[in-house]
Amino acid sequence: MSPSQAHAAKARSSRQSVKLDDITIVDPAVLKRAVGAMAFGNAMEWFDFGVYSYIAVTLGKVFFPSSSPSAQLLATFGTFAAAFLVRPLGGMVFGPLGDRIGRQRVLAATMIMMAVG
Repeated sequence: MSPSQAHAAKARSSRQSVKLDDITIVDPAVLKRAVGAMAFGNAMEWFDFGVYSYIAVTLGKVFFPSSSPSAQLLATFGTFAAAFLVRPLGGMVFGPLGDRIGRQRVLAATMIMMAVG
């Protein structure tokens, strides 16, 4: 028996069969609603990106008036990039916290922090 045949035989013998409990069955109506909500959220996110990009020049003039137009635009996009880069850190902190104390409580806490800050 060649080494590749021995490896294939070992892989077949170590496989476990799939049990019915291993498969999650989702109601088609629930799946359709979840996909619709996901698509809507994704569309809102891209709309937000588009609006921010469209008004970046105006935001630069309002919030960074003493800079050159190029620096204003870079500062505006830098602010956007900073918020975008911090998102994964928030997910690493608030995701496990939501699993532990409840997602509704964590959502309320983050909304309160955004309102205060």
